Amino acid sequence: MWKNYRALLGRVRNFTTANMSVNGAKVTEGSATILFNDPDEVFYNPVQQFNRDMSTTAIRTWAENRDEKAVLKAKHRQEIIEAHEKKDENEDKGKSENPSPSRSEETTAPAKNSENNTGTDGSSNVGFNVLEALSATGLRAIRYAKELPNVKKILANDLLARAVEAIDANVKRNDVSHIVVPNKGDANSVMHSFKNQYDVIDLDPYGTATPFLDSAVQSVANNGLLCITCTDSAVLAGNAYPEKCFSNYGGTSLRSDFCHEQAVRHLLYAIAAAAAKYGRAIKPMLSLSVDFYFRVFVQVETKPALVKDLHRQSALIYHCSGCGSNALQYMGKTVPGRIPGSTKYTNATGPPVAANCEHCGYVHHVGGPVWGGPLHDAEFVERMRKIAESLDEKTYGTKRRILGMLAVVAEELSDKPFYFIISQIASVLRAQSPPQSTFVSALLNAGYRASGSHAKSNAIKTDAPWSYIWDIMRAWVAEHPVNSSNIKPNSAGSMILKKECSSQVDFTLQPGAEFSSKKGGYTRYQMNPTENWGPKAKAGKRKIAETDGPAKE
Repeated sequence: MWKNYRALLGRVRNFTTANMSVNGAKVTEGSATILFNDPDEVFYNPVQQFNRDMSTTAIRTWAENRDEKAVLKAKHRQEIIEAHEKKDENEDKGKSENPSPSRSEETTAPAKNSENNTGTDGSSNVGFNVLEALSATGLRAIRYAKELPNVKKILANDLLARAVEAIDANVKRNDVSHIVVPNKGDANSVMHSFKNQYDVIDLDPYGTATPFLDSAVQSVANNGLLCITCTDSAVLAGNAYPEKCFSNYGGTSLRSDFCHEQAVRHLLYAIAAAAAKYGRAIKPMLSLSVDFYFRVFVQVETKPALVKDLHRQSALIYHCSGCGSNALQYMGKTVPGRIPGSTKYTNATGPPVAANCEHCGYVHHVGGPVWGGPLHDAEFVERMRKIAESLDEKTYGTKRRILGMLAVVAEELSDKPFYFIISQIASVLRAQSPPQSTFVSALLNAGYRASGSHAKSNAIKTDAPWSYIWDIMRAWVAEHPVNSSNIKPNSAGSMILKKECSSQVDFTLQPGAEFSSKKGGYTRYQMNPTENWGPKAKAGKRKIAETDGPAKE
């Protein structure tokens, strides 16, 4: 078993070009080196170095953003204080009688205290603490301690006694005992014990993170960052367990070409719904479908007024069982209120589709609700790209993949949920698949926008209606005829091809049809590094009395 594990680590190391070496039970990743006696005792997955590299970069980006805002806020507060002091001085000079000393102290003393507490440079706000709730080997916490500037304290928690022993040994070995504090405890109990305390909470469980969401949204500080991973892709991105998806995430999954983005939106909806109960709203900074898992970075703000937006940011999905077209039904909308400048929240009207698909006549399946808002924050992503450019490739072995992923994310249409796969809609018609540049050119020539998707290669996101998408395919089939014997009567493809084009389609190639992320030469879509790779099996040989749930790194 151990021999096979070492071989796996070696193959992954060669694939990712990561700074990872294996010598017995010694693993070096990034700036950290960890040792453990048996891989069956504590969970470690080398394939997830990309997850850890990306997380370090994302937290660093969030911390820099927060520090800059703290400085601006402190300067603004200082300007107000100085303005009040100047006003008081002018009032005192204009009086014919001497002012009362007690009154002078009352007006100036609080201002001086406020100045000392805040600082004009925002220095009192610099620094942050992190909770890694499911730490396992402690590798992630140690990397954060060594690679994140201004991190004050990191609580590396795990429920398993053997894991905490390994964390403690690894923390001492890496000389980060002044930052990383090992802790044995139930993750939910730890988070419930410290509400609004942790600036960053990292949840990377084996399987779903939903058992930890309620406590996490309460424990994270105002404007803090939640970094959450889910690996239950069979539930989130499939249709085999719609009831399980509904019970875990509050929405029904669908079998669709856009299942990976749908999975991310299920996770975001679950986080938003959990936070809303406590008057907190989420802002997705970066939301990714990666390999076999889903990783989101979400900022949480205590602002009940923003919680109201969840109503209109939640949506049901109508997905055609024949041709695969889809439509969103948002749960709410806003209209102008009676008072000028005010907004009223009300129910949306619908449904957006008929009982049968207008394109092929098949019935619709209903999924969701899911998060219907943006997946990423454009400003955050651009700043993260700049930081990623400066990373040392020896430390961050997946740097090129980070840059490639962020490049695709940066050009992704933020206001148009879900994508389609060109080859898949071509297969509906049993037609030859048009080149991506040709298809995108047809969209651009008609005045529509188009982008790729980080979740899938050869995927297209566009603001064009499905009626025009099928017109493109009809025009393509007219130039590249299909074998009619391959199309079954009354099939979705047959019904679509029976209709005439209702729009003019121009396939003239456009310079913007080739996405800029493709020109960068980065790794945009990862290939499988090993056979039978994935989230791996749970760590074994554990005493039942020691744990109620899995820990994962």
